[in-house]
Amino acid sequence: MKIPSQTFAWLFGLGLVSGCQSSDQQAAGTEAPAAAPAAAATSSQANSSAPLPTTALDVRPAVEQLLPPEGYLETVSAKTLKVEPIAVALPPLWGSLEPGAPRTAPGYRISYEAVIQWVPKGYGSGKVPATMTLYAPNGKDSLARYNLGGMNYNIPGQEKYTVSEIEPNKPVTVRGVLYAFAGQNNQNKPALVVYPYRNKGGVADPSKMTFLSLPQ
Repeated sequence: MKIPSQTFAWLFGLGLVSGCQSSDQQAAGTEAPAAAPAAAATSSQANSSAPLPTTALDVRPAVEQLLPPEGYLETVSAKTLKVEPIAVALPPLWGSLEPGAPRTAPGYRISYEAVIQWVPKGYGSGKVPATMTLYAPNGKDSLARYNLGGMNYNIPGQEKYTVSEIEPNKPVTVRGVLYAFAGQNNQNKPALVVYPYRNKGGVADPSKMTFLSLPQ
């Protein structure tokens, strides 16, 4: 398949593509956005991002990208703990698959602390459980998102979630990391483009991107 011309133009403006080729390849669930050190070193200039103070970002919209889209986990508050410039891996359908084409773009690893709560939905007149199991990403898999209940998402020896019990409408504090690209928003103003955690294998759609505004 080919990237739509308007999407390609938007990505080209951010410096996130170098060609118009793409494929149906999907991102693996354990593929890390952060580039390996060797890959990052191939073009330090292309992969460099300006330092940002923690006060520059409202990280809440990015944290919400990590929560289930059904809305039964909500963000009460969120704050940035650390912002590290880093080369961030492009999702497969965001760029060219030609040999030698960039596989990373300048971006940031953002450490955060957030308060989230479980808001029970879908129980109707049924009894709401007293507690549910919360699976919070611990950073070992940089594409992992929050999950509530269901199967045990941890594999023995490869635990990538911190497991705890959460009560209805009772906020809990969590910590984690997420990734974003340096670029612009739809108004061509400086912004970070949050890694597309809910559609990491799809073609970029500017209308569905999550942006973190930057100081002018």
